[in-house]
Amino acid sequence: MTATGTGTVVTVVFQHIYRYARTPGEIGALVHRIVEAPLDPVIYVHVWDRPCLSNRDPGGPAAPLVRLRVASYPELGWGALNWADARPGAVDGEVVDSFNPDADERTPRLRFDGEGLWFPRAASLPLARVGEAVEEYTRTGTRPTSVQWRPGHWC
Repeated sequence: MTATGTGTVVTVVFQHIYRYARTPGEIGALVHRIVEAPLDPVIYVHVWDRPCLSNRDPGGPAAPLVRLRVASYPELGWGALNWADARPGAVDGEVVDSFNPDADERTPRLRFDGEGLWFPRAASLPLARVGEAVEEYTRTGTRPTSVQWRPGHWC
């Protein structure tokens, strides 16, 4: 699936607020917002053939079975990713976290969600790498290949 020029919609969920982007300019601005100025440190990104809907929308909730969770901490210069694919036949349930083979005890642990879960240190990536992966996902609709992955957890 390619986001640009196909009628695909990028939906980003910031603190239960749904933002949509359809054009390359809108998508670029939304990617910048996700990585450099998020309304919440942990957000969800969906690339689908229509806008996602919340449970407050008529006909909602509606979202694809694939999503990218992005933890972005511009003040630290770090972020982390979690890819989940719940479609039937997905490889191993396809839940993976970003993987930084150079992570060590100085690498920050980042929040996975608002419920007290944290990414492992090895999921933390320099923010520029997170931005590349988010841009790739919004362009392709598939799991980004610009970063390494390892088994993650559902949440």
